[in-house]
Amino acid sequence: MWSMRKEGKMRAAWSGLVMVSMGACVSSEDAFVGARLERLCTQSIPVCDVFASCVLDPNSFIEKRFPGGLRLIVRTDDDKSSMTLRLNMLTQESPGTEIAIEAWRADCNDVEVARISDKNLFQVAGKDRIFSWELELVGRGDHLVEVRSDMSADYLVTVDVVPVR
Repeated sequence: MWSMRKEGKMRAAWSGLVMVSMGACVSSEDAFVGARLERLCTQSIPVCDVFASCVLDPNSFIEKRFPGGLRLIVRTDDDKSSMTLRLNMLTQESPGTEIAIEAWRADCNDVEVARISDKNLFQVAGKDRIFSWELELVGRGDHLVEVRSDMSADYLVTVDVVPVR
């Protein structure tokens, strides 16, 4: 005999199964970017006597390809901020041996550099294929951030910026 109680339990079970299967559809790339929107980075924005291809903020991400470099702008409203720059390797073709991140002051007079060299970069990134750096941004305004590597890989870039008090 079929009862309303059994029907309610069956609906709850099916709802749970559907929710679990929907959760399984989230890729590691989707989890990495979250609700951020993609920037195409096809502009030429003057900063520090060079041109950046876009402004990257905590609400956006970029998809690019190494080898080569990326110049972007990160804006700050505080005298001193901490920027976390993260890269997620989508493809891994040739590991290369060097990656460098440069974060320039807003006045373009000094730069903070993070570098990994003489190492297999795919091994350094690990199984999750993610690199993460924390760099200090000094001065209010536009900061030139440059990313360069000799590896061959498609990658995603995100930044988070928080004021330092």
